[in-house]
Amino acid sequence: MEIFIDTANLEEIYRWLEYGVVDGVTTNPSILLKDGGHDMETRAREIAELVFPCPVSVEVTTNEQREMVEQARELASWAPNIVVKIPVVNEYGEPSLGVVRTLVQEGIKVNMTACLSFGQVMLGAKAGATYVSIFGGRVADEG
Repeated sequence: MEIFIDTANLEEIYRWLEYGVVDGVTTNPSILLKDGGHDMETRAREIAELVFPCPVSVEVTTNEQREMVEQARELASWAPNIVVKIPVVNEYGEPSLGVVRTLVQEGIKVNMTACLSFGQVMLGAKAGATYVSIFGGRVADEG
């Protein structure tokens, strides 16, 4: 089992690393901006350096699949331990499995995020995602 802390607050990350119970960090654009100011890249790089070699998941901000691939390449270039978060489906309801497959073939590590079912988790893993994140609270909300 691996435990990831979902924050961009450097003090909080450091504290949990000191406890020895955190295996990596996940973020999203709103967390990076809230906890890291107005520069997502700078904060993501700071986190990646702090937790290296542990993974840091950074999420794309676009819904267009071609743009997801381009943005993911940029995010992955920020640090060797950056894992790119790709939503299982975009806001248009289109699955992102092809995006995951393309990135994995290029050697980019992917965290398929916002999975709401076991089936989505399995598809993400089959597409080659390094990590899949199931949103348990949202699953419970759905019933």
